[in-house]
Amino acid sequence: LLCSLAVVLGVDVSDPALPPYVGPKPPWSYQGFQHFPAHFFGANESGLENSSRLALVAKHQVGGWGWQQNYHSVGQDRWKYYQQEVSLAQMASRMAAYMQFSPASPEKRLQAIFVYRHIEVAEWYFQTSAAAYHDPANRDMFLHDQNGNICWDSWDNSGPYWNFSNPRVSDWFVDEIAGELTREANIQAVFWDETDYLFCGGPAGNCSNDVHDSEEGMAQYRAKIQLLRRLALKLNAAGIWPIYSSYNGYSDIAWRKCLLPFDEYYMALRDVGWIRFYEYGIGARHADPSWDSQAQFAQALRESALGLPVIVHAAPPITLPLALFLLAQNDYWYFGEIG
Repeated sequence: LLCSLAVVLGVDVSDPALPPYVGPKPPWSYQGFQHFPAHFFGANESGLENSSRLALVAKHQVGGWGWQQNYHSVGQDRWKYYQQEVSLAQMASRMAAYMQFSPASPEKRLQAIFVYRHIEVAEWYFQTSAAAYHDPANRDMFLHDQNGNICWDSWDNSGPYWNFSNPRVSDWFVDEIAGELTREANIQAVFWDETDYLFCGGPAGNCSNDVHDSEEGMAQYRAKIQLLRRLALKLNAAGIWPIYSSYNGYSDIAWRKCLLPFDEYYMALRDVGWIRFYEYGIGARHADPSWDSQAQFAQALRESALGLPVIVHAAPPITLPLALFLLAQNDYWYFGEIG
């Protein structure tokens, strides 16, 4: 079936330049062919989920919460220290307790709980990131423009951009962010947002695109890819699987205008445990170099052939992306709806 679809699309899904994925698969058993592999990605901005919402999440096979979780408490006053790590850990523990102590039910299918972390900017509502930024000794850990001003993302993920050309940043992520995650008792996965958005046409905040759309940007991207590998190795050793959100496409399947093709990203990670995340589904209706692209489905077919685990997060209407997902589905593939 995959080969037939590839012929229609004119895509070689078995690209000989890319060897099969040989990384370890997640430590939970895949039930996506016995039951629909539903994925839940939510956020209760007012606090912990109630029992009815916990019951809803439990019907999914993979579930977790994003940066907006408990936002009304942690996000009241910007630029100060908050503890979004705690809010997410509390929600994960509450979900784990529900799964363990609520009455047995065939509708309880949750196998993996994940929490959220950002890997492009030091978001002010995560205490660990905020602490790094507020330490004057760490000024070189962030991108600067030609006038020495720190580059700042003021969109929904407010904070300064990390400077991945500085080896201290990678060491800090592995020791501080991943180190803290390995001490959490009730998570099996971590969603890492925007692993390459800045290097795939994303805005540079208050700085010129010169800070990343150049040879320096390519060096930054390569350093970040190596960090993703280090994070995966550390988390895998603790039984935790990273979920990496990427906007990139393969060298022969154009998607967004990225500084490097996804081939390099994939090759650096092909022997470690991780799951690729599609932020806006794989069901574009026309060619579009920005959020959606017909290339996404061609990529999904290739990743199915390679054996790479994938999560597809689709915006409504979901009829087309859901149909395409079912055509491409392989082991450890999951599907969820935005909203």
